[in-house]
Amino acid sequence: MFDPREDQLALVAKRLLEQAEELVAAQLRVTDEIGSYGGTPHAEIRPSAHRNVVRVVAALRGEDPLSPSVAEDEQETGRRRALQGIPAADVLAAYRSCTALLRDEFLRIARVEETPSDAVLLGTQRIWQLGDHYSTELLAGHRKSELGLTRSRRQQRTTLLGRLLEGMLTTDQVVAAGAGFGLAADERYCVLRARSVSTDPFALADLLERAAGAQDTVLVGTYGGDVAAVLSGPLTGGLTDDVTIGQAGPIPLSRLRAGFAEATQLLAAAARFGRRGIVDRPRMALRLAVANELELGRYLHARYVEPVEAESGIGEALLASVETYLSKRRSIPEAAAALSVHVNTLRYRLERFTALTEADLQDTEVMFEVWWALRYRALCGSSPA
Repeated sequence: MFDPREDQLALVAKRLLEQAEELVAAQLRVTDEIGSYGGTPHAEIRPSAHRNVVRVVAALRGEDPLSPSVAEDEQETGRRRALQGIPAADVLAAYRSCTALLRDEFLRIARVEETPSDAVLLGTQRIWQLGDHYSTELLAGHRKSELGLTRSRRQQRTTLLGRLLEGMLTTDQVVAAGAGFGLAADERYCVLRARSVSTDPFALADLLERAAGAQDTVLVGTYGGDVAAVLSGPLTGGLTDDVTIGQAGPIPLSRLRAGFAEATQLLAAAARFGRRGIVDRPRMALRLAVANELELGRYLHARYVEPVEAESGIGEALLASVETYLSKRRSIPEAAAALSVHVNTLRYRLERFTALTEADLQDTEVMFEVWWALRYRALCGSSPA
């Protein structure tokens, strides 16, 4: 059945098409006002602006402008805008503003042509349906391109990190390869190696990037089942409780390999001692010594731990009491409270420990030896080989 509104809309569509060039120029002025479009030449945007006019005209004529090939065109436009560095929000804002501009011109011509209101309503609906559909296609193409760029940048970072931390590049090569990541020969950097018991390496890499915040250099990637990072400043927080990070530096660019070796050693020691969070050399210096001086640890373990462990009925309680006493700065009231025992009970246990080991815990040197023996026990187990 013939609908007179179609002829009425076709007339308005014809008038729109007659001023296509003016409408393209008006759309270019719209994009000029969006900052992220500043580096994109008009020659790149003009074809899209012209397609907008043609598709609005087709929609007003009642043609089906929503074909798969047209949708692919809009997705390609979205991909190109992503490659040009234009954020998705700005792409969407530009498209909606251009659609609104064409709608307003449709309404102006409809008034001039005295188009009936029911035809105007139908035409407006068709324009907005067109805009809604193609804005979705634009964003789909943009997202797809962004994901590809993210994967590519992540792979570049991972490759560069591996070469940096394994000493495969000279300083000049590092500066050249890392220019896009903020690496400079005259700066100093922190080197990290991170591990989580429950977060996969890729998610952990994202977590470290967020925790690093706005630094000049944030180079993060997966490495050997862990996550490695080179940052322009130290990491101070923003982590989950299951993450352990060995952190070395600040160090010059030429010593990144040595810094990573230190971060790896710190992470390994922290894992063996059950430490969580960020550990560096000041925090782990003595524990690193315990981990490295195993011969000394065995000797002190035999002297201060094994005689107590032989007391099968009370040995574990004695060692726990001594360890808590030392951790509470040798304060009997604080240690007793931490152990939930009476102060006299704690005094008895400390005296019993002294009787078994001949260790005077008031002697600073002896106290340090006992601490070392207990740390060695925690590292190697109750009966280390």
